[in-house]
Amino acid sequence: MKHSAFWRIVLGSLAAMMALAPMLLSAASGQRAWQAPAATPAAHWQQIQTAGKLVFGTAADYPPFEFYNSKFELDGFDIVLAKALGDELGVPVEFRDYAFDGLLDALRLGQVDAAIGAISVTPGRQTLVDFTNIYYLGETSALAGTAFTGTVRSATDLAGATIGVQRGTTFQAWAQQFLVDEGYIQQEDLITYATPSAIVRDLRNGALDVGLVGQQTAAAAMRQSGDELRLAGENFYKQQFAIAVPKGSDLTAELNQALLSIQSSGAFAQLIDAYLQVNPGAVTPDEDAATVENVVIPEPTPASCIHSMTYIADLNLDDANMTAPPIMAPGQNFSKGWRLQNSGTCAWEPDFALAYVNGNRIEAAMGGSAVPVGRTVQPGESVDIYAQLQAPQTYGTFQGFWQMRNSAYQYFGEATWVGIQVPDPNPPPPPPPAEVNPNLRADADYINAGQCTTIRWDVDNVAAVYFVEGGNAQGVGGHDTRNVCPGSSSTYLLRITRQDGATQEFPITINVNGNADYSINFWADNNSIDGGQCTVLRWDVRNVREVYLDGEGVPGVSARDVCPGGTQTYTLRVIKYDGGEDARQVTIEVRNAPPPQQREPRIERFSVNENRIHMGQCVRLEWRTDDADGVDLIRNGSGIGGGSGNGNQSDCPGDAGLYEYRLEAYNSAGRTGATVTVDVSGIQPR
Repeated sequence: MKHSAFWRIVLGSLAAMMALAPMLLSAASGQRAWQAPAATPAAHWQQIQTAGKLVFGTAADYPPFEFYNSKFELDGFDIVLAKALGDELGVPVEFRDYAFDGLLDALRLGQVDAAIGAISVTPGRQTLVDFTNIYYLGETSALAGTAFTGTVRSATDLAGATIGVQRGTTFQAWAQQFLVDEGYIQQEDLITYATPSAIVRDLRNGALDVGLVGQQTAAAAMRQSGDELRLAGENFYKQQFAIAVPKGSDLTAELNQALLSIQSSGAFAQLIDAYLQVNPGAVTPDEDAATVENVVIPEPTPASCIHSMTYIADLNLDDANMTAPPIMAPGQNFSKGWRLQNSGTCAWEPDFALAYVNGNRIEAAMGGSAVPVGRTVQPGESVDIYAQLQAPQTYGTFQGFWQMRNSAYQYFGEATWVGIQVPDPNPPPPPPPAEVNPNLRADADYINAGQCTTIRWDVDNVAAVYFVEGGNAQGVGGHDTRNVCPGSSSTYLLRITRQDGATQEFPITINVNGNADYSINFWADNNSIDGGQCTVLRWDVRNVREVYLDGEGVPGVSARDVCPGGTQTYTLRVIKYDGGEDARQVTIEVRNAPPPQQREPRIERFSVNENRIHMGQCVRLEWRTDDADGVDLIRNGSGIGGGSGNGNQSDCPGDAGLYEYRLEAYNSAGRTGATVTVDVSGIQPR
């Protein structure tokens, strides 16, 4: 079926805007060429039927289309639509949550069968994937904080403002072309974010003037934020949402037929009413306007490479898919570990990092900082990453989402999370508690010296659970285990705080035959390496209570890759069962080590609250930098102050005229600068 006149106009107007789309869509960089998935597009639907499931990729950070609900389950209009399509096709659906930047890359790598996530059809994206028919027509909204008082009818109304957009979206492409390239705002005033929730956060705290988001996202944000946010404008251009599928896949026709059946039955309109609360006729295109003619590319140009990440396992504190989050005390420090795989086609660099992006509550970041990978990770390799976190001081259940990012701060791959719960210190009076039975048991109650066993327990509906070993209590989950290797017969306690505040202790004794002494073996594969090389530390420790490598708790028998920048000594410290300590050290000599290099400073943001003021008024300058030792603030060539890498300063120009403010950030590697201008009128305000 041919395009309607409406669709031709829409595609034509978007073609110029999306000239940058391929750059924005992929987190790819590197040297290896991407190889297309082995699946035959024409047989894609048959492969799905054989597998017995249809796997959708999504980016669950865009309510009301896709999000995690109060039960920590995937929900939203797109999610229930995908489930309805699966029912219509007769196959169950499965979802995988990705960073939006890398959602289409996951599809191109064959990690999912289709992608649904409020994805707009654009000419740039059509060179990478195919699309089903359009199922939703959305409007663009300008969401403003209290600092921006204007009304947005066109790009000119955003002149001089600080604009926030989600990275990799059509909003970013539109703002780049019509705001930055046209000179209405500076490049540093276009700030990109991993999630829409981060845009809303900075609008509320005054770090942004305007955020460009979808109409439904803006409505949801205003409902939750009260008077802190307002709708400054809308209807810049329409978004056309469709489901993305691999290039040439026969799944496109199957999904189109299923979508048409759902729309014809009235079920589609019911979903719109339930999740979007708008008139279905206003957002659903007619059949002709909905038709997408996918671009046929006989020999697509291979991408340089594609970054992707797949979650493998939790290394500790498994929350059982948020059904049993580990219990923590307020302010408790803890470490959360994940095993992640490089499932892309090019290597991860050492400065790639796993970073917090959003959570169910503002405290869900739990004080965590981005964790660098720390070494080169080749495609197919796995890496273990630990984040040092602190439980919130307030009570509740917290789920914080983390995503991998590359050197250019582009996010990619599957999302992972850390989930914990902090008990309410003043819970409402509970009903009379039932008798607590933690089902405390051990795999073996009698062991020989030098052996280990696992203690297990299962308990529900309690306030807190602690495992007590050698007098030290540590918060644990209600359904959890602990591996112990006592040097002699030892008694352990499971301490339970019931809902009524009462505490019960349940002992378990592990009987040990014999009395083996402890042993420590600590060595390296190579004790002398060249700069830039790595080696492996290995250790085998037996019959001790605790083992620490440079202060970090580690298993008794393990290994670790290390890549020291210079000669470095590593210390393995053990705590024996009698409380005594012992230690061993290994020194790695590094020959021809290059001197450490500092990156040049970067100015992330330099802004002024007003670009036009009257004589006698003042302006407030704010800045945010990265890798800077300090900054200098200059007005029309003369220094007026400065300070640390992040800060603000007020200035009151005395005379009328045009003032240029320049911020110069510096460190030992160099200097960089950014400017803003302020026009001071000689007319006094009334």
